[in-house]
Amino acid sequence: MKKNTLTLTLILLTAVFAAAQNDLKTVATVTLTKTEPITVKMLKEQVRQMETAVGQPINAAMRREVLDGMINERLALQAAERDRIVVSDAEVNQQINELRAQFSQMIGHPATETEFTAALRQQTGMELPAYRDQAKKMLTVQKYLLTKKQDVLRTVQEPTDAEITKEYELASADLIQPETLEFSAIVFPINSDAEKNKKRDEANKMAREIGNSPEKFDEKLQQGRAAGAGYNMAQRSILQKNTAGQQRAGQAFMDEAFALAQGRVSKVLEIPSGPARGYYIIKVTGKYPKKFLALDDVHLGYGETVRTILRSAVMQKHQQEIITRAQQELVNELRKGNPYKIFEENLDY
Repeated sequence: MKKNTLTLTLILLTAVFAAAQNDLKTVATVTLTKTEPITVKMLKEQVRQMETAVGQPINAAMRREVLDGMINERLALQAAERDRIVVSDAEVNQQINELRAQFSQMIGHPATETEFTAALRQQTGMELPAYRDQAKKMLTVQKYLLTKKQDVLRTVQEPTDAEITKEYELASADLIQPETLEFSAIVFPINSDAEKNKKRDEANKMAREIGNSPEKFDEKLQQGRAAGAGYNMAQRSILQKNTAGQQRAGQAFMDEAFALAQGRVSKVLEIPSGPARGYYIIKVTGKYPKKFLALDDVHLGYGETVRTILRSAVMQKHQQEIITRAQQELVNELRKGNPYKIFEENLDY
């Protein structure tokens, strides 16, 4: 028995060692200004992140596309370094703060550090430090592209009225705005089961202090802006009576919230799961019936007219077409002379 156990241990150790050795193999080198290897381990990590983002395994052909993207990125980074194009920490922080603001808007209150990092991990497969490094690389590549391809990027055309009208006609089935509730919220986020009872007690205490007074609610809402307030505040949140709203808030929250009259303050409500999990006290600031949106109607979810939203969507299409063209031109230029090498025998890991 001891001999068999020893043999099995040796086999397992050999397998682990072989896998580690394989991870160190080079799948490509980039040599525009210096020799930079891309190892099997680096490729595996990039593939893992992509699989996390798309929610499914990727095949061998897509793995090759991932490697091509890694080569292109390193070519651009080496070229940017050569041409002294840099991205500051302030620019990286701005990018991350914008992402945090978008997530906060989605969940209806300012995201805590725990909420934001958990969402980042779920969506990208990366922790915040790794995402910060990746964001800096991405911004550097973007800045290099903007610097080298200004002439191409300036050719973006403004959307025409005909394009906007056509986009409106195509999107008409999606332009039925469901019954919508607008509200302000005092939020006691639940970041773990261990703190649930504590947060509920804090929310109930706050509700007793506010009572039915809109004025007292507004006072407590503004106090939530202060650091160390012990709760979050959301000046303007939108909840729509549809499947997405139900999934975000839960049926019980939705029923209680939509039953409130304009200007009324709620009792303590709970969102039991998801990124917006927590206890809420809300005040209704707007109630809007279901309607079909005309071009110049305001879309409550965006706070802009449908025309403005569609103009931006068409403009983004135009920009993406030009960016794709500029990127391809830049890649062709950087790859001229083959300043890279792919080791095909190591790609099929």
